[in-house]
Parts: sequence; structure tokens; C-alpha cells
Amino acid sequence: MSNRTALSQPLHRLLSGALLAVSLPLAMAACAGPRPADEMPSAAVEPADAQDASSIAPGEPSPMPSRRTCNAETAKATLVGKTADAATVEQAKVSAGGHTVRVLKPGQMITKEYLDGRVNVHVDEKNVIVDVGCG
Repeated sequence: MSNRTALSQPLHRLLSGALLAVSLPLAMAACAGPRPADEMPSAAVEPADAQDASSIAPGEPSPMPSRRTCNAETAKATLVGKTADAATVEQAKVSAGGHTVRVLKPGQMITKEYLDGRVNVHVDEKNVIVDVGCG
């Protein structure tokens, strides 16, 4: 038996196994039928302000549920220049209409995802509020 034949058999088995490993989940997914709506995660939670399904015409998309919004302008106008203690930070959250608040210090590493309803209180090195924003 030549070296070429001896090497090609294990390679052929390896490639056959890899092809089977890739194609089997795809074939199984194709055989699976659609899940009933009552088993879907989104069917279990219905927003409080959802409209009656009969009021939506067939073929029209349903309206998006209302989201919390954050408006930092009021908080910014009244709190910039004040020391960021617990009461002032809570006042920023309430004034902006947010549901969470975080204090951001200079050079601090932060996550960049946008969260509607989160109030960001930016402070300087002396813990004085320099800006209030949302996200």
C-alpha cells in the first residue's frame, strides 16, 4: 500500500464525518414543523397597552407597545454644578423620567449599549455633575 492511499483513507473518513456533523442538524431543522403560538416566548407576555386584536385590520402590522422614554433636559437644567450624592442622583433619575441611573466618572470604562430609560449622570474629578443624559 502506498503512502498516498494510507493517508487518503483517514482523510476521507474525517471529511465524511465532518459533512455528516454539518448536514445532520440542518436536516433535523428542516423536518421540524412550526411551533404553535402558545409555545412561543412572545405569546406568553402581552403588553398592558396592547390593542384588542379585532381592532387591527388583517394584513396590517400591529402597533409597537409604548416604551419608557428619558428626557434629561429638566434634570440637566437643575442639577449641573451640584455634587452627585445619593439624593441628587435619585433626583436626576426622577426628573428625567428614567427607571435606572448610573454615575459616570472621567476615564471610567462603560458599556456602550443604549438603554431607553437609563439616566447617565456625568461627573468631574470632584464628583460635581457636568452633564446628564439618557441611554
